[in-house]
Amino acid sequence: MRYFKYLITITILYICSINETFSQSRINFAEINLTYLNPNGYFGNNVNDNLGFEFGYLRQLKEDKPLFWGISLYYNRLDKVSETLLELVDFQLLDIDYSTTSNLLGLNGKMRFYPNIYLGKLEWYLEAQLGYKWLFTNTTKTLSSDSDSSDTSTEEGSLSLTYGISTGLNYPINEATFINARLNYLPGLSVPYYIVNPNNEIFESTIDKFDLKNSTTDILRWDFGITYRF
Repeated sequence: MRYFKYLITITILYICSINETFSQSRINFAEINLTYLNPNGYFGNNVNDNLGFEFGYLRQLKEDKPLFWGISLYYNRLDKVSETLLELVDFQLLDIDYSTTSNLLGLNGKMRFYPNIYLGKLEWYLEAQLGYKWLFTNTTKTLSSDSDSSDTSTEEGSLSLTYGISTGLNYPINEATFINARLNYLPGLSVPYYIVNPNNEIFESTIDKFDLKNSTTDILRWDFGITYRF
């Protein structure tokens, strides 16, 4: 959890710096996207395609210049296993609900450039990105008869330096709102992470269903959503 706190702290500090330097004369973009994650290479051998979401903020560097800098925060759930197990607790046999989830949380800084190229109303852009992927796995244990008794532990958490490029299109709905479509290629360094092995059996916890893998974390990510200009 400490890595997650670092990511949130960085995000808050970034937003605060934006507020301090805010100027109405520069363009700002806020984005929300549904994402389709396509793992590549060794990562793709272990992780299946899946859906997630992404939030972004961009700010124009200089007035009348088509160059923006900003931040992107995205999340994808990689795998999840849930099971109810019978356990002996204080000399009583009780049903215990277990749930293990492996996750990917990414935080990138980015630079976006809009070349003077238009396809009808479509506006094309390019991005360079640099940041981190946090791959972490949590197991939650809950007494079936008491949902307030849950306890969560982190099985594994690793930061992978990530970098990459993106290309996208904006289509205007009105002066302030655009449909956004983007393709991101985001390679990442090698880190350990848990992923489900369907051949494993569950004995003591749902983490038994997972194997610990180690590989690079290269991904293609398709984004589709809305960009708001203000």
